[in-house]
Parts: sequence; structure tokens; C-alpha cells
Amino acid sequence: MKFKKGLNEFVLLIAQKISQPIGDLFITSIDWETLNHCKQVDKRILAGFDDDGSEVYRGIQRDLSKERKEELIEYVNRNSEATFPTSIIVNIPFEKLRIEPLRDSLPVSLDEDQGNFEFKVNIELYALIFPWETEIIQIIDGQHRLSGFSNSSNLKFDLPVTVFVDQGIESQAEIFAIVNGKQTRVSPSLVYELFGLSTKRNPYSIAHNVAILLNEDKSSPFFRWIMRLGKANDFYKGFITQSTVIKSILELICGNIKQAEIDKNRMAKGQTLSELPEATSMVAPLRKFFLTEEDTVIFKVISNFFSAVKETFPVEWEKDDSIFKRTIGYLGLIKVFKKLALRGIQTKKLSKEFFLFEIMKYKDVTFNNIQLSSKGVNQVYEKLTS
Repeated sequence: MKFKKGLNEFVLLIAQKISQPIGDLFITSIDWETLNHCKQVDKRILAGFDDDGSEVYRGIQRDLSKERKEELIEYVNRNSEATFPTSIIVNIPFEKLRIEPLRDSLPVSLDEDQGNFEFKVNIELYALIFPWETEIIQIIDGQHRLSGFSNSSNLKFDLPVTVFVDQGIESQAEIFAIVNGKQTRVSPSLVYELFGLSTKRNPYSIAHNVAILLNEDKSSPFFRWIMRLGKANDFYKGFITQSTVIKSILELICGNIKQAEIDKNRMAKGQTLSELPEATSMVAPLRKFFLTEEDTVIFKVISNFFSAVKETFPVEWEKDDSIFKRTIGYLGLIKVFKKLALRGIQTKKLSKEFFLFEIMKYKDVTFNNIQLSSKGVNQVYEKLTS
């Protein structure tokens, strides 16, 4: 409900507090007009470059789909049984929010065959009070649903809302990534980008940081080849999606995504990681560098291999329709890298010269007629290993 105090207007919500490992949060409902008026949507965008030329990204939200918005507007305003039963997830800064506890128990009477009796249900209820102002409620998840209420005057529609309090951008990003990475189809590149915002060391943040360094370091063979957020931007086209590169790095240090999740959870608890992946039989050739926190070595070894490929096949590397500029070619090369990296680790040789010596054996190979399917991955691999 909305109320006035002097010249100022405020919103009052009655909410139930629940506790989870991330902390306390509140479950309540807000009418769409209040939420729409007070909302702030923080889109993930390329904001520019810093002093050393690195890209600077801000925000956490994906772009609003025009088609999806139009579909939801039609649904909300034309469907007599329209419903959004799942929570919109928001964050409200602590300095804008007043939290007041209400009664800690409620008497309940029930009629039973044995007669009447009374007991108490313990419920933590709170009054949440904040100003009726714009850009107070930060939308973590649910911007598309809320967009459906354009041109919806006189429509009565309450929305279930989960309220986090004073979560920083890192925590908001992780909440969004977890919810959308596991439940709703969202660009994988955006999900990995947001996991990478974490200042806590984990497989995702390391893979993200290495991928960004591969894209931004001028010495890297992938300089401005990687599509941040899964798409090209105003500064360069890009060829390989961010999610493809990050997933491949996760495989190099963890073996597969399941092991990455296990490692992430153990690292959050301060537990020791296994030297070999437990959740997969897949080999993780760069795992020892991940465990010893030698992230720059991970970057350097990957860069050494692809620099050797670039030097061995300069024409194929540079041409516009190069197989190396496609996901198929990249994944085929990663498969080759895994094999050579294992050999290099055994002989303690992971330099560019080592990879160049191995790749130059196949310098006369051509990459014509590579199938643009999963078969193409193996075709690239076989051309450089057979």
C-alpha cells in the first residue's frame, strides 16, 4: 500500500522473512504500478574502454526482447486468466529501506471432530517501508514480465516478489546467473559473464578472466575475436562466442561443467580440491595450474598453442571464411590442444616452440570440405593428429 507522511509518499509492504545460505530475504507482493514506478533495470552493456584499452562492462541484465515484450503486453492485457505466479526478484538498498518487525506469532483456531483447540504458528513478519521514488527497486530477475504491463492502466495485478536487501552488484549478478542459468533460457555468454564478476576465486571466474585476457591482450592470437555477451559490438565483430571459449577453458581446468560446480562449491567452503577430476573421466590438462593459482600460465599456454596454429596456417587463420573463425574449428583445435598439452606436461614443454614443432608437421594440410556439424570437430582434429 502507498501512504503519505507530510509531503512525502511511501510504500508499505507486509513480508515474511526467510533464511537461506546467502542470507535473509523477504517474500511479499507488490502491485505492478508500484513496482513499475520504483524499478531500476541494470542492463549489461559495453560502456567503453579503460586507460589500458580493456573493455568496461556495466550492469547485469540481458537486453529486453522487443518480440517478447509485445507477446507479454498482449498476454497481460488480453488474457482474462493472465498470471505470473513465480517471484520477480529484486534488491532494495539498505539506506532506502526501513524494516520493522511485526507480531512473532499468530493464534490459530481449527474446528476438528474432537472439538476446538488453539495453537500458535511462528511466522517472522515484517513491514518494509521505502519512498515512492523511481529507481529504488533494482530488478534482478523479471524485467520481461514487468515489461508486459505497458499500457495497462486500470489493471489490477499483484506480483509475487522476493526482496533481497543491500546486495552488491557481484551478489546480484550471481543470483541472476544461478536463476537463469539453471531455470530459464538466457544467453550462456551472459550467464558466464555474470559468474565471472565474482571476486571469489572459482572455476568460472578464472575461466572468464582468461577468456577476457585472450580477447584483450594484443599479443593474443584471439585479440578481439571473442564475442562478449555472445554477440558483436560497436568496436569489433568477433567470431567465437564468449560462452564457447569459457566452457572450453572450464574443461581444460576441471574436465567438465559438473566438476566445475563441485570445485566451485568446495572453494566457497574453503575445502581442498582433488588433483584429478572426480565427476568425469575427461582429462583436464591445465588443472594443476588452476590448483596452484597460476592463472597467467593458463593464459600463456593456451595462447602459445593458438599462436603456433596461426603461424603454421597464416592464410587459413586470416581469411574471412576460415574454419578457425567458426565454433567447429575452434573446438577441433581445443581437442588437438588437449592431446598436445598432456604430452607437453609430461616432457615439461609448453612453450610456443613446442606447439609449433608439433603443428608444423601438418603444415601442408588443407581445411577444405570441413563439415559444419559435430563431425567437423573430429575432422579438424584428425587433420592435425593423424
